[in-house]
Amino acid sequence: MMPDGKMEKQPSKPTHRLFRQTEEIFGDLPADVAMALAAHGADITLLISREGDVLDASYSDASLDAYAPQSWSGRLFKDVVTMECVDKVDALLDECIKHGTSRPHQVNHAKADGPDLPIEYTLVRIEKFPALVAFGKDLRRFAEIQQQLMRAQFELEREYRRIRETEARYRVIFHKMEWPVLVLDGEQRKVIDANTAAASALQTKPAKLSGEPLTSLVSRPDRDKVLDALSAAREKGTSRTISAHMNALPNPFTLQLDPFRESGKINYLVSLSRTADSADGFGTAGGNADWIETIPEAVAVTDVNGSVIAINDRFLDVVHILNKTQLVGRNINSWLGASNVDMQVLLARLQEEGEVNNFMSVLRDALGDTRPVRVNAILDRNLEDMRVVLLLSEHAARETQVRVHTANTAAATSDFAELIGRVPLKELIRESVDVIEKLCIEAALRQTENNRASAADLLGLSRQSLYIKLKRHGLEGFDGTS
Repeated sequence: MMPDGKMEKQPSKPTHRLFRQTEEIFGDLPADVAMALAAHGADITLLISREGDVLDASYSDASLDAYAPQSWSGRLFKDVVTMECVDKVDALLDECIKHGTSRPHQVNHAKADGPDLPIEYTLVRIEKFPALVAFGKDLRRFAEIQQQLMRAQFELEREYRRIRETEARYRVIFHKMEWPVLVLDGEQRKVIDANTAAASALQTKPAKLSGEPLTSLVSRPDRDKVLDALSAAREKGTSRTISAHMNALPNPFTLQLDPFRESGKINYLVSLSRTADSADGFGTAGGNADWIETIPEAVAVTDVNGSVIAINDRFLDVVHILNKTQLVGRNINSWLGASNVDMQVLLARLQEEGEVNNFMSVLRDALGDTRPVRVNAILDRNLEDMRVVLLLSEHAARETQVRVHTANTAAATSDFAELIGRVPLKELIRESVDVIEKLCIEAALRQTENNRASAADLLGLSRQSLYIKLKRHGLEGFDGTS
């Protein structure tokens, strides 16, 4: 019995069938022939004494020279294997002495400057033969295959972990979105997934929406209209926007149906918005906001804090966003201004003056591009809640060209081509950088009406750095008016 109470597994005794023509063939067998027979019976053959000493070694593969098996002669068998294999050598000897043949045991022979040599030994005791014979099978090829399998397994596990982490990350984003979204099966028209915002808008739980047919969420009079819109979106591959009552709620929803391909089939992304939510004076549902659609320039209406109340289609075009509901309620800073300071300066001037013209800024679109724009703004104080109306027009590059006048000859003209060959390139670049830096500082001081703290923030500088540059360019007395 073993210490854990299990039966010890005994080595299986081999079934022998001896050769019958022993006298004719093996009777006068020369020593070298006997050695050849023993050596060719395995990849490596060791002669072991009953005390466990290695008497001799034989092998045919020249690659085993790197492990120097010939140097094992005269040493204990367990001294030529790695530390963790010592017990296996003792088991080989014990089983062989007791039963005549041991079970196969894998042991490793160490190499100082390379990988271990894995050998599977079977130790045999032959009657009237003075030594035990260890027949070894070289397992390096199997070990290499095993390592390849392990590496492949680790790589697969790494890839699975990455996919799980990505899935978890996007699921968190999906459920943290403030915008109500349903993912719809394109064939069965059932809800595959719904985020928390969608469940809240429909006054239910996400788990109850999953697997629910879209037609069961839409009121009966609007079902045919929704199904027709789904079919049209699928056929043309473009989004469709319709209005429908959902989940027996009194106010209608605006549904934006966007088809997309997934796993060989077409599904839908259904974005929900409450039509009634934006229907106050400057909302997107019509009413007093209709006038902004008649203006050819991009128009945005915000409150005094910069939160978007309404925009026209031209504004959607310049920021490359499909739906007005994706902008309404968000701060105009998301698209307008090189930094938050732009809008702070503009709104502060509006509070004082009521109207600002030719305010230079930057517009950022949904594709990551930026372009210079000129902003004309007015503060409407006639409503109970004051509104800011912004008209944006693109600022052509030629409008920003200025002529720089300075005492230095190299900077006195905008035609740098005339200076090539007369002024070193390093000087030209240095003078150009100084001119541009001075222009930027002057422009920032003009926009902030000589508020130097705001100008430093607008330029991305510390206040101390701005003062140093003002002194270097002789702008200490510049008040932003000239």
